[in-house]
Amino acid sequence: MAVSKLTCTCCGKEQSTIQFYKSESPFNKNSGKISVCKSCLQQEFKKSPEDIKHVQSIFRMIDRPFIYDIWMSSQEEAKLKSKSNQLNVFGTYMKNIGMKDFIAKNWSDSEYDAEEQDEYTKQLLLSKSDSDISEQDIQELIHFWGRGLDYEDYVWLQNEYVDFTNRYECDSKGMELLISQICMTMLDIRKRRENGEKVDQQQKTLQDLLGSSNLKPVQETGANGAEQETFGTLLKKYENERPVPEPEERWKDPDKISKYIKVFFLGHLSRMLGVNNKYADEYWEEIDQLTVNEPIEEDEENSDGLN
Repeated sequence: MAVSKLTCTCCGKEQSTIQFYKSESPFNKNSGKISVCKSCLQQEFKKSPEDIKHVQSIFRMIDRPFIYDIWMSSQEEAKLKSKSNQLNVFGTYMKNIGMKDFIAKNWSDSEYDAEEQDEYTKQLLLSKSDSDISEQDIQELIHFWGRGLDYEDYVWLQNEYVDFTNRYECDSKGMELLISQICMTMLDIRKRRENGEKVDQQQKTLQDLLGSSNLKPVQETGANGAEQETFGTLLKKYENERPVPEPEERWKDPDKISKYIKVFFLGHLSRMLGVNNKYADEYWEEIDQLTVNEPIEEDEENSDGLN
C-alpha cells in the first residue's frame, strides 16, 4: 500500500508525499521520499544561498549528490524561468538530479569544479593513506591519472606504470600515454573480474594497446627491455627521466677527493694569489695540522732565559 502522507523530520508536520522529493536511498525504501519536506529544505537553503559550502552541506545531510555543472546550469535555468527576483535554484536543481541518470546517485557521487575536486580528492586520499605520502605526491597522482579514483587504485596504477617504464624504453609523450592507458585498462579488467563481469572487450583493447606500443612478447623490435640497453643509454634515461637522488652522508665523499681538490688545489692557488677566502682558510687549517714543530731542548730554554 502506497504511503499517502509523511511526517517531516525537520518541522514535524504531516504532509502529502507531493511535498517531499524522491529518493532511491535504501534508508528511504518504505516511502521512496527524502524525510525532510521541500519547504524546510528551501528555508535552510535561503539562509545562505550564495555560500557553496552551505549548499553542499544540505545535499550531504540528505545524501543527494552535488554536481557542479548541473548546479551552474540550474542557476541559469532558474533565471530564465523566473518572473520575479525570487529564484527557485534549489528546486530547479532537485528537479534536474531527479532524472533517471542521477536519481540513484548519492553524496559520494558528487562532482565539484576542477580546483574544488582536486582539493576534495587530495584530502580524501590523505585520510586513507597510512604511509609517508605527501600532498605534492597526491597532487601529481591526481594530475596524471585523473580524479575520482580510490587511494588503492592510484597506488596500483603508479606501481604498474613504474614497472613498465623500468622494463621498457619510454622516451616520448606518445609512449607515456600508451603505457598509462595500458595500466588503466588493466585496472578496469581487474575490477570487472572482481565483480564477476565479462572482460572480453577490455582484453581486446589491452591487446590493441600492447600492439600499438610494441610491448607484446612476440614483438622483438620497438620498445626493448632495459636489460638489452647499453650502459650509456641507461645513464641517459636515469639522468633525463629519473635523476639519481642525493647519496647518504657516508657515501658522499668516502675517498676525500673533494677535500683534496678544495684544500690543496683551490686553497693553495688562493694562497699563491694572495686571495683570502674559505679555501685559503681550509688550506692553512690543514697545513697547521700537518706541520711538525722542531722540539726545543731544555738547555736552549735555560740559555734563552739567561739572555
